[in-house]
Amino acid sequence: MVALIDAGNSFVKVVFWNGKTFENAIQIPTGEVRKFFPVKGESAVISSVVPSLNETFKKAFKKTTFVNARIPLPVKIDYKNPERLGADRIALACGILDYGNSGIVVSAGTTVVVDIVIEKTFIGGIILPGVKAIHRALNLVTEQLPEVENRFIDKLPGKSTAECIKVGTALALKGAVKEVMEKYSGLPVVFTGGYGNILKEMIGKGTYDPFLIFKGMVKIVKEK
Repeated sequence: MVALIDAGNSFVKVVFWNGKTFENAIQIPTGEVRKFFPVKGESAVISSVVPSLNETFKKAFKKTTFVNARIPLPVKIDYKNPERLGADRIALACGILDYGNSGIVVSAGTTVVVDIVIEKTFIGGIILPGVKAIHRALNLVTEQLPEVENRFIDKLPGKSTAECIKVGTALALKGAVKEVMEKYSGLPVVFTGGYGNILKEMIGKGTYDPFLIFKGMVKIVKEK
């Protein structure tokens, strides 16, 4: 049984891989993990974008493998600074191989990241602020725009200031993702992350897979 850990800015998600299926998925706010991490075991594969938690994970398991561009991977990395490529993006690029040798990953959470894999080679992508980041930024840099609740509305026109912000956010993210999809048309598109399913429904194409990052970690385990 291997623990697969996705340590993100908002949550730390853990599932266990028994060699065939995923078991016992849990989700813990990242801030709480800084105080106490309730999971322990023999072995863990970790995709972490929160380096300050790495020592916590090392103490919880006898053997840890941190996803990065230096370990054996089922995909090649074609990137200017592969050592700076986020572990989550690497794991997701490996996970897309469940859908073929090429594909587009759309990870929608704290940020919205769209990455492209062509013939088992990660070739790069785009990074956008997520819904909460856009809404907070508009509130911080203006005196009259409120900070609104973090949800999508993609029906024009907005009928209040709050609705206009939500519509603008939705259309901006939707348009950016569609631009990538059009440039690399014909590739499977897989959405993941907290807002992934909503974004997929707005665009009307693609597949939603909440376990994509964990599937990528499994492929990394098999590559070792």
